[in-house]
Amino acid sequence: MTYINSLCADVGTDNCPCPLAETGDCLVCSRLAGRRECDCCWAGVCVYNEYIQNGSVVRQKRENEPTEILKKIWYGSDLLVIVLKVSKGFALKAAQPGAFVFVNPVGKSEISNVPVSVMRSEPESGRLFLALKVISAKTKAVAEVEDTLMLRGVYKNGLLGGGLSGLKQDMRSSGNSNGKRWLIVTKGVGFAPAVNLMTCTSGDIKVDFLIDTEKINDEIVIDTLQKSIDDEGIEASFRKESLHEITNALQAEQSKGRRGLLAGTYNADEYDRIILMTSDYYIKTLSEYMEIPEHKLVFCNNFRMCCGEGICGACGHIDEHGNVSKMCKCRNINIRELLQR
Repeated sequence: MTYINSLCADVGTDNCPCPLAETGDCLVCSRLAGRRECDCCWAGVCVYNEYIQNGSVVRQKRENEPTEILKKIWYGSDLLVIVLKVSKGFALKAAQPGAFVFVNPVGKSEISNVPVSVMRSEPESGRLFLALKVISAKTKAVAEVEDTLMLRGVYKNGLLGGGLSGLKQDMRSSGNSNGKRWLIVTKGVGFAPAVNLMTCTSGDIKVDFLIDTEKINDEIVIDTLQKSIDDEGIEASFRKESLHEITNALQAEQSKGRRGLLAGTYNADEYDRIILMTSDYYIKTLSEYMEIPEHKLVFCNNFRMCCGEGICGACGHIDEHGNVSKMCKCRNINIRELLQR
């Protein structure tokens, strides 16, 4: 079952109440946010009641757990796929759209934690696939580990956008030949969470991929994306294009007063959902030039992740009214204003 809500990524799950309840900073419950009245918009299990029933402590904290490395596959000198052995329950949670985890070498400080999107999760075999771009100190340290990594998760807020609720509805109607169609645009390692998202469709949604492989290579796309398409029987097509060139073409079309077609082919009107797994620049540019309606737009969460629990403030976003949203959890946010940051 795919679980997505518009308030907090954790509310109503086994990770709720979370550590924010203990500090009086709950994103959903007004009582656990320091106010006297109950005025939340949550229609599920009462967060306040759960917290009090648990003795005013958080009993389901995500903890760092030593996890066996089953395999490491290098693609070039700086792109690594790590396969981890996890429990079936963990793998099932990780097989959700927007799932990500934190990994760290054994014995390293918490400040060395690396957030990594789930590329593929296999609940039957208990295997978790992560794609890691090796860039600097933290990712280099993880890449050097051969046998055991510390793993913490699963976190759920890897996707944002006004189209999230529609994404949920699309997948709920899977199996009914609903004729839904998605366009997924990726650049670099953004293809990794796209693979996980595609797998969640169970082959009942037609998916068109547009992939910029500038910072990766063709081999990993074939080994992961093509394998998932073949294994799951997914109706999908993919083509490789340079987003830089595509963006220039869209800008040229707009300057002439014409609405742009992505790569000269893809029209926003033809898709139920358009998912952008790219940098913030391309998310903003493509959504603007393609004139993607907000209810269709889904994009990856590129905020800096450090703790994943809303405590550290690294992912904080200050809106035009001065309100701070903790983007590792928060979903109730003005998307258009967010894209202007």
